[in-house]
Amino acid sequence: MAQVTGLQPSFHRGPPGLPALAALAFAVGCSGALSPPDPVGMVKITVDGAPSLSGSSGTFYMDRYEFPNQEGEKPLTYLDLEQAASLCAQEGKRLCTAGEWRRACLGPDGTNRYGYGPVYQEDRCHSARRLPSGHTSMMDPDELVAPSGSFPQCSTPEGIWDLVGNLEEWVLDDWKGMGGILEGGAWYTHTSYADCTGRYSRQPDYRIDPRRRVFSAGFRCCWSAEAPSAEDLPPEYIAADTRERLQAAQEAVTPTDYDPQAELQLADGLWMDTFEYPNKPGINPLIAVSWTQARDLCQEAGKRLCQVREWEIACSGPARWKYPYGNRYIPDACSVERDSPSPTGEYLACVSPLGARDMVGGVWEWTANRLDIPGLTSDPQQVLREIRGGSWFVDSHKAVCRPDDGYPAAPQDTVFPDLGFRCCRGQVQSTAAQPIPPNIDCPAGMVAVGDFCIDTFEFPNREGAPPRGNMNLAQALQACRERGVHVCTSQEWELACSGREHRRWPYGNTYEPDRCYDESRSRQSHGGTAAASGQMPLCATPEGVHDMCGNLWEWVMDTDTRGSLRGGGWNVAAGLGQCRARADAEDDYSSAETGTRCCAVAQEIEAAGP
Repeated sequence: MAQVTGLQPSFHRGPPGLPALAALAFAVGCSGALSPPDPVGMVKITVDGAPSLSGSSGTFYMDRYEFPNQEGEKPLTYLDLEQAASLCAQEGKRLCTAGEWRRACLGPDGTNRYGYGPVYQEDRCHSARRLPSGHTSMMDPDELVAPSGSFPQCSTPEGIWDLVGNLEEWVLDDWKGMGGILEGGAWYTHTSYADCTGRYSRQPDYRIDPRRRVFSAGFRCCWSAEAPSAEDLPPEYIAADTRERLQAAQEAVTPTDYDPQAELQLADGLWMDTFEYPNKPGINPLIAVSWTQARDLCQEAGKRLCQVREWEIACSGPARWKYPYGNRYIPDACSVERDSPSPTGEYLACVSPLGARDMVGGVWEWTANRLDIPGLTSDPQQVLREIRGGSWFVDSHKAVCRPDDGYPAAPQDTVFPDLGFRCCRGQVQSTAAQPIPPNIDCPAGMVAVGDFCIDTFEFPNREGAPPRGNMNLAQALQACRERGVHVCTSQEWELACSGREHRRWPYGNTYEPDRCYDESRSRQSHGGTAAASGQMPLCATPEGVHDMCGNLWEWVMDTDTRGSLRGGGWNVAAGLGQCRARADAEDDYSSAETGTRCCAVAQEIEAAGP
């Protein structure tokens, strides 16, 4: 791929959020009678009455389709920011700024949230597509990207296609100093996120490194008589998007003192605030504060930020529910999937078994825990802190007590419009990994975990041999049935992996690189296939069960008839393969990364005989 010449992405920034877009569209003025390189394949966008940096009316051109801008042809994908910028430069164009992109998507009056209009309409654009694998690490973008223009109604009034869905699109933007960001969502993006507002890619748990190729990322090009340069963009424009978003959030906060008395007891000597800071009902909680500011405010009150484990216990209760109120999502129970925040305590059903309010939805919450996983940030000096609960903006998959996809975290010195916190008080309890005492005698090749046995390795359970992949659920069931045992239930599998202390990884609660076979390790070796069983000897539980995270996704049974995949495969990003990692795959789905392991109870062992 050619290198970028004469273009400096890191200097560019677009305009702020939805209300001011028509007035603040970010474009340079067109001088003279110059024409774009591809006048037929581009759309002229004019912002009447909105002065550009040169003081004239803003005018720019944008490609009708995602690159290579050809109707009926699949757009190019799996690109980083520099590659996208270079390809535009080779065409005599440039990448669009975030402001130009958003102006084109929202339309002349700034109201078309989905490009075609203000209200979501199913199947208008290529988004929210069901993944047969249930997880983005197991898919081929070429199979799911639609040819440009395949969704004829996914067009703006000015004639630009596929701004929402299909591929996320690189744009020039200085969000968090990265130089570029992705807009519009991809084919798998939830309907709440695949839109024109830019809120999704500016969520605290959304991490992107513009130097890494992104499998769902494409782009389109823009052109104006003068391409934006560092000299064109004064600091007030570079900072405009962040400043306006945060200012609006801060203005919505209710000014009030902190209440240290509203607490609930989690355990002996351990308490948590009932509400998000300032710990009062009926007010808008404090947001747009960094982790350091949150820590200091808790310390001023004689408290501390809550540990992740404490937070999850308070949210999910003894039964480890997915939501504060149970395992089934109930719309409107909590402040989730909303267009704006709600006052603390307004959702009366959003209360946990221990009495904590608004632990999911409302605002994201900082926790005390640091997350050190290679590759999660583009800045090696940046410290990530785990966050929990989701906000009013997120969907039901993110607004949970115990996230099973990814590792929600944010840079500790960055502030976000929907990120707050609550405080805890008391001693931090130990979470050291402990083996579960055996209550059963297991046959060779199996390990006792309390009252059941589980295979030491992934099927066919042979140390030093590669485990079997390409298994769908029926094949997994048959493989275990032929041995007189069964595919592990999700409860058995998770207890074996996470123990009674609910570890994040088989070996503990702190990620350790190179212990399990995930993307970072598979890239160092042969990649594209599973490692031999036992090749990663430190990827084991205290009882001695190996490779439960990484290597292969493993089929388990959630009910008598419904299965899912657990633990992650070799393609999951470093640290993403966790005991709680889950993919809701279709039962007939299989890939090189899908396998299983078997479990047995006393009756099955007795029936098998000596």
